[in-house]
Parts: sequence; C-alpha cells; structure tokens
Amino acid sequence: MRVFTLILCAIVLLATGLPLIDTATWWIRIFDFPRVQIASLTFLAVILGFVYIDFKLKFKISILVILIISLIYQLQLIIVYTPLYRTQAKDSNKESEENSLSLLVSNVRMENEDKESFHSLVIEIDPDILLINEPDELWAESIARLDKKFPYSIKYPLDNTYGMMLLSKLPLIESSVNFLVRDDVPSIFTKITLPSGSKIDFYGVHPEPPKPGTDTYERDTELLIIGKEIRETKNPTIVAGDLNDVGWSGTSKLFRKYSELVDPREGRGFYNSYSVFVPLFRYPLDHIFYSKEFGLLTLEKLEGIGSDHFPLLIKLNFEPDEDNTEGKEKADPKEEKDAEDKIEAGKSEK
Repeated sequence: MRVFTLILCAIVLLATGLPLIDTATWWIRIFDFPRVQIASLTFLAVILGFVYIDFKLKFKISILVILIISLIYQLQLIIVYTPLYRTQAKDSNKESEENSLSLLVSNVRMENEDKESFHSLVIEIDPDILLINEPDELWAESIARLDKKFPYSIKYPLDNTYGMMLLSKLPLIESSVNFLVRDDVPSIFTKITLPSGSKIDFYGVHPEPPKPGTDTYERDTELLIIGKEIRETKNPTIVAGDLNDVGWSGTSKLFRKYSELVDPREGRGFYNSYSVFVPLFRYPLDHIFYSKEFGLLTLEKLEGIGSDHFPLLIKLNFEPDEDNTEGKEKADPKEEKDAEDKIEAGKSEK
C-alpha cells in the first residue's frame, strides 16, 4: 500500500503541476479537464499519505503540505461552479414576449442514428433558436423536417464532425459562416431580431479539442478572435456551442474577461454535458456565454438523445438598460496583451 500511495501522490502532483505551464501542447492542456477527479484523488492521497507514508516526520509533513496545497488549488478552480460561490449572472423576473428567447444547444454526434429522440426533444421543448453541432448530410436531411417550424436557418453540414446548423423562429440577418482558424472548422455569426425589433449578435462555435497531434492554439485562437470582435463592437451578444473546453480553464477565463461575457453556471452548478456514456468522467464542454444586457430566466441540462453530449437549454430576457451581472471580471492590461499575443500567434500558425 505504501508503494501505491507514493505512486498516487506523484500522479496527482504531476496532474496539478503540468497545467500551470503556459503552453498549447495537447497532452498538457488535457489536464485542464478532470479537475474534479484530480481533486478527489488528491484528497485520497492526503488520507493514504497520512497513514502509509513512513518517511522521516519532516519529509512526511512536507509531502502532506504539498498535497494539501494542491487540493486547495484544485478546489478553488471548481468551487466557482457550485452553489458555494456567488452567481455572476443575475436571475431575471422580467420575462416578456417581446424580449425573451429560448436557446437549445445540442451536439447530436454525427454517428448517432437515433434521430427521433432529437426530434422528439425539439418538439417537446419548442425553443426559439436551435444550435446543432456535428450534423452531416444525413442529419441535415432529417433536420429538414423542422424547416416549417424554424423558417430562418444557417446550415453547414460536414462529414468531419464539425458541421453546424442554426435554426430560428426569429429573423436572422447579416449571417455568415466563418473559418477563423481552419478551413474545415466553421463557426456561425448572425444577428437575431427579437419581436421588439432589438437586434443581438450570436456566435455559434465548435473548435477542435486537445487531442494527439492537435494542440490547443487553434481552439484558443478561435475563441479569442471572437472575443476581440465582441470587445470592439460592444453589442449585446450570445456565444454558444461545444467549445471543447471547460469553464475553469485559463483560455475560457481569459475569453470571458477579454470579451466581458458571463457564464451562467457560476454559482449554480457544473451542468456537465459530456460524456453521456462515461458518468465518472463528465465535463461541462457545451457552453452559453452572454453579455450584461441579458437576465437569466432558466438554465437546464436535458436528458440524453443518443449522443455523447447532453443538450443544454437556456432562456434569457433582453434588458438593454440593465446590467444583469455582479462581480463580472474584466481583463487587466497584462491579460489583454496575453489575449492579443495568442491571437497573433494562432493566426501565424494558420
């Protein structure tokens, strides 16, 4: 048991220390994801270390102190997504037909053959806007049955798992499919016209995840390019999609600070959307961020539809004269420069 304990201690300390390195290397950035699991294993290592490590007292205490510091570090990252932390995005009690909208975000998984579960969910939820990640041509053919329900759409199916579609009951204008970093990974931009006539910017995204042979500079650059556009326009904005990143990662936090958007999950819960198939390793990979003009009506993680992602549903109320945030963080000069440097570095790699 002593050998097992020492190996466990080495693993959790390595898993805690590696992500502190400022690099886009995939095998390092992958440790941004399992913070809850690493924290749990670190807590176990503290208990086992207290019992089974039999070094001299000063060495044993040193190891335990380092483990406890590592545990505290992990917990301070993830506690933000629990009810123990303050909510940054305020609730709203001003729902109005003129200015409210519901958005369903669903990564359908390209290989998923259970298309009826998806359609049943859409009929049941009846959202105003539907963002679909990973549709290929077969999914596009199936989704075409929703055209009458959603008269406005932007469709870009692909067979590489990065297809994207946006269906809407609300008018869409100035729409475009953009390739910000890679020629085979699209993102969507459009302006949504609310019944009141107000217009809001919407970005649909699905950048590549960290995986063997693919570092994260492309994912990071795509998010920060969008963040720069939001920062410059200062328009009311919603960003949604499968970001292949977790809310507590350095890139995600930098993006939110730089763009001055909020994450409605802070102070409310993890809303782990992936993976449906591996309950012990679930992460919040699907995101919905928005600017201060929106008040939160509801946020839900829905039942599975045969995909490896759970769908997310959010209802927002547009309140242009209100600041519906509390304690919203903004990028300091150093973080602004960091964001600009990452954008330039990512573009140079394209």
